[in-house]
Amino acid sequence: MNIKNIESLDFGSLTSEEAGELGLNVVFLEEDGTYDWIYCLKMLQNLSLLKFVMKIIAVIYAVITITMLVLTKGADDILWLLGILGLVFVAVIGIVLFSFWLVDKMYKGSYMLIYEMNDAGLTFSQTTDQAQITRTIAAASAAVNAAGGNVGGVIAGTGLAIRPNAYHADFSKVRSVKGRRKENLIWVNTFLQYLMVYVPDEAYDFVWTYITERCVNAKISSR
Repeated sequence: MNIKNIESLDFGSLTSEEAGELGLNVVFLEEDGTYDWIYCLKMLQNLSLLKFVMKIIAVIYAVITITMLVLTKGADDILWLLGILGLVFVAVIGIVLFSFWLVDKMYKGSYMLIYEMNDAGLTFSQTTDQAQITRTIAAASAAVNAAGGNVGGVIAGTGLAIRPNAYHADFSKVRSVKGRRKENLIWVNTFLQYLMVYVPDEAYDFVWTYITERCVNAKISSR
């Protein structure tokens, strides 16, 4: 694996253009021992992000369906209710697929993911311009949900719109690490946070070993 040595640099303030000029899918070693890399995720080729969203939706609708079956047990209109729920589920899937395609276009086919890793933990952020796009989408979503009276959607959209452009996981607090080698993905999970760590192919083994050796309290699994 080729690691480029560079001086200290604030990776969290890079634009997509600056990231491309610096180097994508390359691991950098800073003076303080921090490893950094910028992963260019092709969202329509690596579908792991879409699969994750679909799983969340499927779980939510499974819970809703089971709850409805319990609450309406013996009711004459249960089949009609399940039919409506099924149509809503199909509509939601369609919206998600369209949104996924639209976001990919807005990111110009390249989702820039920035990772900074040292002995203490790992930080994920976006390039500054893509982070602004994310906030704009979230704010628009909150406005649409407000117009439709969806309080939950307003809260979720507003939360994303004002969130910081960084997520950090302390290795000492990580509960599980899951490797998905074919997807160039390592899940680093704490109590309330699931961090998707995408790693360049040639650096995967190095990053996997680095993380798992330091997550001493975590359950480790890979496939």
